[in-house]
Amino acid sequence: MAMGKAAVRIHNVIALDNGTYWCLFKEGNVSSRAALQLQVAGLGSEPTIKVTEDQHGGVRAECTSEGWYPEPQVEWTDSTGKVIVSVPNLSASNTTGLWAVVSNVSIEDRTVESVSCSISSPLLPETKVAKTRLPDFFFRRSPLMVWTIAVPLILAAVGLIIALVICLFWKRKREKNRKSLEEEREQREEEQRQQDSGDKVLPLSAVSPSLDPDTASPKLSLSEDWKSVRRLRFAQDVAPSPGRFDRDPCVLAHEQFSTGRYCWEVEVGERGAWILGVCLEGIGRKGWIPKSPQNGFWALELHKRRYRALSYPRTRLYPSRPLRQVGVFLDCDKGEVSFHNVTDGSQVYQFSGLSLLQPLKPFLCLWTHDSHPVTFCPVVREMHDETDWPPWRPKIAPLETSGLPQGTPIKEKAASSSINRDTLQTRLTFSSPETTSSPGETPSP
Repeated sequence: MAMGKAAVRIHNVIALDNGTYWCLFKEGNVSSRAALQLQVAGLGSEPTIKVTEDQHGGVRAECTSEGWYPEPQVEWTDSTGKVIVSVPNLSASNTTGLWAVVSNVSIEDRTVESVSCSISSPLLPETKVAKTRLPDFFFRRSPLMVWTIAVPLILAAVGLIIALVICLFWKRKREKNRKSLEEEREQREEEQRQQDSGDKVLPLSAVSPSLDPDTASPKLSLSEDWKSVRRLRFAQDVAPSPGRFDRDPCVLAHEQFSTGRYCWEVEVGERGAWILGVCLEGIGRKGWIPKSPQNGFWALELHKRRYRALSYPRTRLYPSRPLRQVGVFLDCDKGEVSFHNVTDGSQVYQFSGLSLLQPLKPFLCLWTHDSHPVTFCPVVREMHDETDWPPWRPKIAPLETSGLPQGTPIKEKAASSSINRDTLQTRLTFSSPETTSSPGETPSP
């Protein structure tokens, strides 16, 4: 202490030690303090796979592992590298805080020779993988079993064909008698519709959304004009709000859309991790919220230098050029939202079948402590006519006539690396000393 230095040593680090620690220096009435941020990451045990036969003649595989922190991610793939939809069951110990994984998949495709289960931590680069070959009984079927299944299927198919032929015969007979009358009526109705509508399409509105500070996570800082957002290293003191994200570093826009067509641009620049898109106005904002269409999110993500569409399952994307400025086109009436690379006008990904039971709002998420901001900016491309949408489409070679669109999604193959270490790793981050207190924050991925 004579040199003005102090050290802290934490023995036998466990998951529950994760958090922020403070060191107070005081001399007389003068005091100052510094923050010590401890981030704990636990690499669990090697996963094991158990394969059993289910009652439908297929197989059921179960992958188990324990000792993970924070909550790990689980992914199944078959022998061809195709992702298999799984049902993960994650639980955390009340005493140690470590997570245990139990994940199950059902396999009925008899061309699959083996399955792999990979488990990874969002804080560590290592991935642990277990692989097993499916048992021989899965590939064998006796002639009796084949005929037992085939005969009912054949009889059902014959009955369905007979019923279909009868239905088609009577339908054709009825339609033949009134075909001429229907064609004339439809022609008159079409002419009337064209006259009423004047062959116009709905106008496209270019907007520049503004961020809503009442929804912004305490980990985010908004610009004065509410167009730009940055990620903070420590959470700030903010007024309580029922609509505020408390754990996810996200923020919604003020604007909401229920009908019509809209486009806007988001400048992500050199930022290494982000999520942007649209979501339902009434989505949950407390705790960790999975970003997927099933939960009311339709978005793109950049994380660990990988672009993905947050579909279910996730879709790996390969844009022709890095995304520095993303154009978003929303057609509420068709239930579609598409994302475009403003640099070259290429379409990166499109979601269809959006649920519009509630209004949609633009949203942003900043996962990493990166000083680069994300900004809503005006749409500056000129639209020559109402059908020239979205405005990022190249004027010389439109997307629909230039063959396959750039940015066509390609499914990502599962990682195959295997790590044999079972250790707890810690990362310490010191902030500069400050004279005022700031609440502690558990860092998010």
